[in-house]
Amino acid sequence: MQELASERERRWKAEEAARRLVDHIKQLETKAREEENLQDTAVLATTRLKQAIDQRERGFHQATFGSGWAEGVSGGGFYLNHNLVPSAVIIPGASVLWSHEEVRRLASQLEESKKSEDELQQALRVTQETAVGFEKEQLRKQAHEAKRLQDATMKAAASSREVEILQNNVRSLKGQIQQLQELLAAREQEHRKELEDRHRLGSPQLQELIQNETRSMEQMYHKKMEEQNDKYNQLSREYGDLEDEFRLALQIETNRFQELQTAFEKVSQELSQTKQMLSSIEHKEEKSTTLISELTSLVKEQKGRLSELSKAKQEQHHDYKERVQNLESHLEEARRRMVTLELLKQEKVKLQSQVQAQQSLIEGFRAEKKLWGDELAHQGSSLAQDRGRMEVKIEALSSEVATIKKQLQHETDIVRIKSKMIEDQTETIRKLKEAVQERDNEIRKAREETLKIQRELEDQLSGELMANQELQEKLDHARERKEQLKSEIVRIEDDLEESKRAHSVVGYKRLASGFKCKLRDLNKKWKEKSSLIAQLEQQVMAMKESWENKEKRLIEERDKAVRAASMAVEKLRSVDDAFRKQLDNKEESYQREIETLRSEKQEEIDLANKRVVEVEEEMRLLLRETESNKRLMEEKVKRLTKAFTELQQDVF
Repeated sequence: MQELASERERRWKAEEAARRLVDHIKQLETKAREEENLQDTAVLATTRLKQAIDQRERGFHQATFGSGWAEGVSGGGFYLNHNLVPSAVIIPGASVLWSHEEVRRLASQLEESKKSEDELQQALRVTQETAVGFEKEQLRKQAHEAKRLQDATMKAAASSREVEILQNNVRSLKGQIQQLQELLAAREQEHRKELEDRHRLGSPQLQELIQNETRSMEQMYHKKMEEQNDKYNQLSREYGDLEDEFRLALQIETNRFQELQTAFEKVSQELSQTKQMLSSIEHKEEKSTTLISELTSLVKEQKGRLSELSKAKQEQHHDYKERVQNLESHLEEARRRMVTLELLKQEKVKLQSQVQAQQSLIEGFRAEKKLWGDELAHQGSSLAQDRGRMEVKIEALSSEVATIKKQLQHETDIVRIKSKMIEDQTETIRKLKEAVQERDNEIRKAREETLKIQRELEDQLSGELMANQELQEKLDHARERKEQLKSEIVRIEDDLEESKRAHSVVGYKRLASGFKCKLRDLNKKWKEKSSLIAQLEQQVMAMKESWENKEKRLIEERDKAVRAASMAVEKLRSVDDAFRKQLDNKEESYQREIETLRSEKQEEIDLANKRVVEVEEEMRLLLRETESNKRLMEEKVKRLTKAFTELQQDVF
């Protein structure tokens, strides 16, 4: 019973720990969801920044390519391009302002995530402090145990000292015994000397002493005869009292025997009921053990799943941190490019001023300009074709990024569904635990009732044993009284014979004959009473044997019940051991499955990261190609300006 109680306490503690873990995991899940939302907003902001950069680059290309193309189409297009260029410049500025606001919002969200991380670190510190407290308690217990050992050693030393003192006392007592033996030997020698100094047989002094003694003995004999008559009368009265006591004892014994029979029947009925209750309780305990085994298996499965989810969330959090760092680096690159764009705008303004200065000179060279215009139109068409190809590539890459985002969103939905399933399972586990607790309470009540019944039976047995002991004591007392009376009768007969031998007086003969008649009557009565006592003893012995048989049978039934209870406990232990082995095997299999799933998930994440890297590399290549095309166009414009200046110098 103590082992079962300790096992229940352990299970209760384990359930409390599981509840705490579930609450902590729920808190972590809420924090992870908040971080996921922050990361989603960061991803949206980065996508918007990329779109703004793409729009800015498109506007820049439209501005650069549109100016050259307009020159080849119409003669008055320069003024239109001059008016269109500022509008193309203003649009990227607005997108840049909007991206700055998004960056600030992302920075605030990052600060919130850092605060949540600080809170988690504080919780870890609290757990560490609790662990330090447990260590201090263990050290205090060790010191207490050492103190107890020291006290025990001190007590052992004190007991050893007491033993030495007792040994010394024994030695002194042995010396005293030797002295007493020597005194006894000296006194024996003195007694022998005194015996040698006494009178011898046949001396006149001794005869006088004998005569005096005979006279005194005759007087004593008369007194004793009177005393014997008084004793005889007293014994007859006591004998009558004993008969009355025996009758009362027989009536009491019959009443007690009937009460014992009724009590035995009640006890047998209660025993049958308790056996039925025990069988039902054992059946309930078997059901409860099966339920507990199922519940523990469910709890362990849920723990494994929760550990998997927590590890996956930690990995996702780490990946999101790395992505945020990458996005910050991309933002820094975008800022640098914005600076370069500003410089390019300034250069563009300078070039436009130069072009406006040279417009007057270009009017004279319309023929040459047409040739150059045709050539530039041909190059613009080729550049437009290259631009179309690049746009197709960008659209394909953006569609691939959208599919990756959809996959990530699908995975987050799966994680949310799993968390909901886990919450439902924890609710069912809680309900099952409540049902198990109710059953445990019922089992405890039934056990308490059986223990009460067993205690009542033991109290009844002890009461019956006490009554039996009292009856036995009364019988022993009656037997002792009988033996005393017999010894007194024998002693009286011996006294009579001695008086006959010593005195041959006629009066004494008459007294002796009367006394003999009385003795015969007493012997007859005593024989009758002894036969009655023998019958009573036989009845009492028969009752005692029947009671002992019943007691043995009850003890055997009790031993059988105790053995059945011990067998049930052993069965519970064996079932618990088998269940623990099954749980260990299941945990190992679940760990293997978790490792395989982790490896597969890691491979998928690696593939997704590779795809993202490839897309980023393609974007970088596109940017490099656009920069190279831009440089070529700038070189061509420079060549044209040089040619125009040379022509102008040649003309003037």
